Amino acid sequence: MKILIISDAWLPQLNGVVRTYQNLIPELEKLGHEVKILGPRDFKFRISSPWDVELAFFTRSKIEKTIDEFKPDRIHIAVEGPMGRNAIKICRKRNIPFSTCFHTNFPVFLVSHLRGPFKHFADPVYSKAYEALRNFHNQGHGIFVATEDLANQLKNQGFKGPFLPMTRGMDSRFFYVGEKTLFQDLPQPIALYVGRVSKEKNIDSFLSAAWEGTKVVVGDGADLERLKKKYPEARFLGRKEGKELGDCFRSADVFTFPSKFDTFGIVMIEALACGLPIAAFNADGARTVIADPMLGAMDDDFATALQKALNAPGTREERAAHATNLYSWGKTAKQFLEAAPDYG
Repeated sequence: MKILIISDAWLPQLNGVVRTYQNLIPELEKLGHEVKILGPRDFKFRISSPWDVELAFFTRSKIEKTIDEFKPDRIHIAVEGPMGRNAIKICRKRNIPFSTCFHTNFPVFLVSHLRGPFKHFADPVYSKAYEALRNFHNQGHGIFVATEDLANQLKNQGFKGPFLPMTRGMDSRFFYVGEKTLFQDLPQPIALYVGRVSKEKNIDSFLSAAWEGTKVVVGDGADLERLKKKYPEARFLGRKEGKELGDCFRSADVFTFPSKFDTFGIVMIEALACGLPIAAFNADGARTVIADPMLGAMDDDFATALQKALNAPGTREERAAHATNLYSWGKTAKQFLEAAPDYG
C-alpha cells in the first residue's frame, strides 16, 4: 500500500509530531508499505513561527503533483497548518478520503499564553480555537487520537470522528534500564526535563520549583537563552538523541513533564522505559500515562509533584516493564494500518 503523509511539522524540527512519524514510518516500511511524507522543506516559500515551527505557503501545486505522481492508497494529514488546510481542500475537491490526527491541544495552549487584560478574552479565544480545529478535523474521515480520554473530550467539543486509536512508543535500542553514567559530579538527586525549550512547554514551573538537587534541561528552542539567564543554577545540555539521550534518562532520578497542553508525551514513555518516575501537573497529557503511583505523581503544585515522584513506590525495572509491555512503535504502526476511517 502507498501511504502519503502531509505534515506542517517535519524535520529538521524536533517535536512530538515529528518524532511520532519519524518512528512510525520505518515500522510501516518494515511491514511492506511505501510511505512518502511532505513537509515544509519540500516547498520554496517558508517562514519561521514563534513556536520553533517552520510553516510553508503556496503549497497547493506541489501537493496536487505529489498526489498525481505518487498515487497514494491512503492520505493522512497530520497537522492543522497551512499545508494541512490546502491538502484538505484538494482532497475534498477531488473526493479523496483522508484521515487526520489530533496531536496538540491548541485552545489550551492559546489561553495559557494570554496575559494581563487579554485574559478577559480567554473564553472566546478558547471557543474560536476549538471551532477552527473542529472545522478542520470534521472534514476528514477519521481522527487518530493517542488516548480514549482525548477522544471523549473531542466528542464533547463537537468533533464527529470516527476516533481511531494511535498510541505512541519508544525505541528499546536507546531507552532501557541501565547504569548511571552521567551527573555524578552534580548535587543529587537529578530532576530531568527533555523536550522542546519553548514557552508553551511551561518549563518555568519546573525550574522555579523547590528542589534540593540539580535540575537538568535537555533540548533546544526559542526560550533557551531566556531560561539560561533566569535559572543559572540549572544545567542546560542542548539537544540530545539516541543513546546520548538514553544516558541522560538513565542517569536521572525523576523525569519532569510540566506541560499542560500536550495531548501525549513520547518523552514520558522513554523516561519510564529507563525506569524513571514522572512528575507532572494534573493535566490531560500526563493523566493517561501516570495511571499508577508506581509511575510517578501529579499535583497542581509542581514542587509537590517532584517530591512525590521521587518517593514513588516500585522499582526502575517495574516501570520499564510497564512501558515495554504497553507501548511500542510496532503496535502504533499496526493501529494505523488497522484503523477503519469512515471512507463511505
